[in-house]
Amino acid sequence: MATKLHKEFLSDPAGLDLPALRQLLRSIQAERQHRAEKVEVLEDRLQASNHELAFRQHEADVSRADLYRLQRADRPSWMTKVTDLLGSEESRVEAYEKQTAEARNSLEHFLRLELTQVFGRRTRDERGFVPHDDEMIQKSEAEILREGTLRDTVLVTYVAPYSEQKRHISYRVAEDTTVKTLKEDVCTYWGLNEVEFVLKLANNSKAHDSLKVMEAFRAHEESHLMLVYKTPKNISIMSFEHGDILPRSGRKRLKTLTPGAISAGGPSPGPRGADVPLRRSEANKSLAEEMLLLPGLFKFMTQRDRNAKKHLERLKLRRLCAYLTMALLTAFTIGLIRPPGVGYECVTGISEAFTGGVHSGPFDAIGSPEEIYSWLEDTVSAQVFTEDSMLREYNYLVGYLQVLTQRVAEPSSSTCYGPEGLNFSSLPCVHSSFHYDTAETSQPQIQQYFEDKVGKDGRSMSKPWEHQPGVTSGAGSASGAFDANDGAGQSLEYQLQYVPLSTVRNAFLEDLRFLRSVGWLSSSQTRALHVSFVAYNANYLTWIWSRYSFDLSAFGTVHPLQHVVPFRPHLAEYGLDGELVVSDWARSCLLLFIFFEVYRDARHAQKDQGDAWKRWKHFRGLQVLMDLSLTVIFLVSLGYRISYYTSEPSVSYAVSHVYNFRDAGQVAESYGVQVCLEAVLLALCLYRFVYFLRVSRHVFLIWRSVARSAYRLARISLVLLLLWLGFVVLSLSVGSRFHNCNRTLGFTMSCSLLMMSGDVRVAQLEPGESFRVVSVLLLFCFGKLVLANVWLAMLMQEYHTARVEAGSSSAYKWREYDWVRWILFWPFDRLYLKLRPSITPVKPFEG
Repeated sequence: MATKLHKEFLSDPAGLDLPALRQLLRSIQAERQHRAEKVEVLEDRLQASNHELAFRQHEADVSRADLYRLQRADRPSWMTKVTDLLGSEESRVEAYEKQTAEARNSLEHFLRLELTQVFGRRTRDERGFVPHDDEMIQKSEAEILREGTLRDTVLVTYVAPYSEQKRHISYRVAEDTTVKTLKEDVCTYWGLNEVEFVLKLANNSKAHDSLKVMEAFRAHEESHLMLVYKTPKNISIMSFEHGDILPRSGRKRLKTLTPGAISAGGPSPGPRGADVPLRRSEANKSLAEEMLLLPGLFKFMTQRDRNAKKHLERLKLRRLCAYLTMALLTAFTIGLIRPPGVGYECVTGISEAFTGGVHSGPFDAIGSPEEIYSWLEDTVSAQVFTEDSMLREYNYLVGYLQVLTQRVAEPSSSTCYGPEGLNFSSLPCVHSSFHYDTAETSQPQIQQYFEDKVGKDGRSMSKPWEHQPGVTSGAGSASGAFDANDGAGQSLEYQLQYVPLSTVRNAFLEDLRFLRSVGWLSSSQTRALHVSFVAYNANYLTWIWSRYSFDLSAFGTVHPLQHVVPFRPHLAEYGLDGELVVSDWARSCLLLFIFFEVYRDARHAQKDQGDAWKRWKHFRGLQVLMDLSLTVIFLVSLGYRISYYTSEPSVSYAVSHVYNFRDAGQVAESYGVQVCLEAVLLALCLYRFVYFLRVSRHVFLIWRSVARSAYRLARISLVLLLLWLGFVVLSLSVGSRFHNCNRTLGFTMSCSLLMMSGDVRVAQLEPGESFRVVSVLLLFCFGKLVLANVWLAMLMQEYHTARVEAGSSSAYKWREYDWVRWILFWPFDRLYLKLRPSITPVKPFEG
């Protein structure tokens, strides 16, 4: 029955129905199992026969040895003596061959001597060969090395279709041998049709016919090709495919419909009266087709292990320790420049004395010129000009107290701007901002009052009625509520170490009463008021620059601001010179070592890729740019520190405050910039340290996931940036009229970032602001629901992708060889491997 079905299948494969095919398959499987059992029985018989043959051979050898022994024992004595004298047949053959070799050597030596006398002695190369220019080919070292890496032999395996049988052949190839030529030759060798077969690599990828055989393999891939049968193309159309190619509209669509189907709206009959099948979108689809509908799902589900371990080659322990040491030294330097807690204690102590509302109302609640006068008369006079005040009890006040006012010219109709045709002669306008062109230059009443008081009762020799530019006053710029304020204006200066101090206080209060009577602080002309002084705290060895500013707008509103910054004018006088010098020298040596390792990485990239361009491409990488940024920031910070080493000593700095007022804003800000640079340097060192922690599989997965997701997010960052700027402009246009957070573009951008991060306190929502409520809600949804979820989705997908690519955790289990290459550096690693050559792994076969 099975033979009959088999013949029918061979004659007409499409003629059998499904039950007959199942029966044929069962019979073929049963026959195959029967043959396998027969082969197993025959193999057992063959093994038994081999054992029996070996045993019989051993018996024959023993019997032959006994026979030779008995024959020698029965041989007469005279025959044994003759045999011993003549020797055995083997010894006589050896003697004859030895005699022939000696004769040949003697003859060759005689001929060589005769030829040398006739033709002279020939020169030989270092290998002992006589060079012949017309016969031998001299190759360069580069060509010899290149030929050493060429593949001259390829293993081709033929996999017979519908069978487990495999055949192998070794094929010698030249440099210009193509895959097509190789396929034609092997198909001719096995008697196959080259059109029906294709050559594939070991990773099951097809080798193109026009590709050269030597270029078809990777560097460490075996030279192994598989000759497999092509997958036959399916020429039959499936039902849903037939529905997809039907016309969907027009006259051609009506031709496929019957009148009954048109009226009923049902499916149209086919050419033979059958219903037209449903389209692909309406039919049941396979899992692969469903995955193709979602972007990235098919690629994610069909990915495979790529054994991502190549990054471990240049991750060495020495570089990990270098960046860790660099980070520790940077943190140590930050602790020396600004000790933990010292800046907070100094700033908080002075800030609470002037803004805590002890002698007057709270500093942040000041909103009118009268409240400014009250703060100057009550708080400043009580803390600065009183011997037993808290400020003087713990601090030494240096130099002068400066009260700087920035006033604009008097209101006039010439400063008014508006539509043409309107008359502003009766409406005086004020200047809304203070600069050189709008500054007030003359104050007769103030000049008349202070002309006889300059240099008396603790007052300085400066003239309060004269406008002083910022360059001459020496004041550093400070950010205000609306504009950056420089040190220009009219200033009142009072000595802080005048004896008796009560005289200076009385003079200060007297001057304030006069200034209040003449309207010194007014919304029409005054744009800013700054109170500045410098204090020294001996307990913490720290200088504190304090500046309390009041910005007055043209509408009469007051915005108080405070700037309290700790600093040190010189670093070598506080016991920090030795530690800082050692730290800077150590970090400089570490930077040289890091750049040496970067150069070695470039050499390794060139050696691995075999291209000199790879070396220069390596220097443009992100990690090299991070090392370069680390070096630049360190050099800039070192320049700041050297400027502090070479600056004037602290005693000279304190004495310079005695003669005239000296603003310490620029020195304090420069000191803070130095600390910020060290903080950025610490962040870069920690970044590089975590980068070299990728020797751990968990850190590698997290690093690759974050890096890839950040790269994907950066590709759409322009769109996200434009959306965020749109929200910023919307918030500025809606809330700039009522809220302090939206008064300028910079404040609005800062507040929008805070609201996107979840800080709703900066929104300052009030009832009745429907437009602003909507704008804040949209911004919150954009930050939390869109941006955060997009980033989270990218991060999760890249994490699972990196986890699959990295393979199993067993591949990251290091052996002794891996630990040696990671811990030791050249030449100690090579010395250790020479002492223990057994731990070196075997290189894979490259063909």
